[in-house]
Amino acid sequence: MTPRYSVFLGDVAQDEYYTAPYFPVSGDKVIVEALPVQFGGSVANSASIYAHYGMPTSFIAKLNPGALTQRLIAQLREQGIDTDHVIYDESVPDSHCIVLLSGDQHIVIIPTLGITEIELTPQAFEHLAGAEFVVSTLTDVKPLRMGDVGAAEVLRRLRERGTRIVVDLDVYNPENQGTGLLELCDIVFMNSLGAQRLAESGDSISGLLAGGALAVIVTRDSDGCELHTADGVHRVPGIPVEVVDVTGAGDTFTSSFLYAYSTGGDLAAAAEFAGAAATLSVTKVGARGGLTTRAAVEEFRRSRVPVA
Repeated sequence: MTPRYSVFLGDVAQDEYYTAPYFPVSGDKVIVEALPVQFGGSVANSASIYAHYGMPTSFIAKLNPGALTQRLIAQLREQGIDTDHVIYDESVPDSHCIVLLSGDQHIVIIPTLGITEIELTPQAFEHLAGAEFVVSTLTDVKPLRMGDVGAAEVLRRLRERGTRIVVDLDVYNPENQGTGLLELCDIVFMNSLGAQRLAESGDSISGLLAGGALAVIVTRDSDGCELHTADGVHRVPGIPVEVVDVTGAGDTFTSSFLYAYSTGGDLAAAAEFAGAAATLSVTKVGARGGLTTRAAVEEFRRSRVPVA
């Protein structure tokens, strides 16, 4: 049976990589080496990895129609990703970000695009409503509008149509606190810092589950991940590897989890598969180092994880 398509709504960017001999501190000055630019953007990375597994994939964003955007969109299309519902607006600046690497440390600087509204056409909404998953971030869904209808109502209507809302909180941006959008999500991903900030904001993983979330997943770098569901917590240990670049590991985890869950229907197995895929991705340079196959991930698991 052909799987339903999923829509990835959010950012795509040109990533500009630099390596430093040491990680700078405040007031420091360091000479860096430029690396080849990469295609990036957290949501676009996830879309690319999801499509590479052979899953029907669509991408929506609000972008300018310029030359850089056309290169970014063309690269997504080359991977078989549907970009027919991308919204073009000449007032939006070029999308790029800066990634500084030093050893196993990194920092990502993302210039804001200043987007405050994303007006969905009826056709775009129907496209979202037909998806298995709509995958995004709180920052990217917050500007959604349909006339007088705001983002919260858009998400409610999508869920009523059977679409599962998936968000990656990452480190949990405080500006998204109190929007009421997180409570409308079915699957939530975050890293350990995001989990800490979520707790500090007064929200909780148990509260999200009590409110109707299917699963909340916390990634903990080399320590693996935790899958929280109504049945309890399933912990997946990390796999030791030599780290080359952690950029995009979270995006790899998200898309790999959704792929494994969509094709297998088992949340715990999906978390284990995603943990292995994300670990494999950090052995490569580039935010899309997670482009892989099920066979490659399973082979990596067999070579690194002892069989009970």
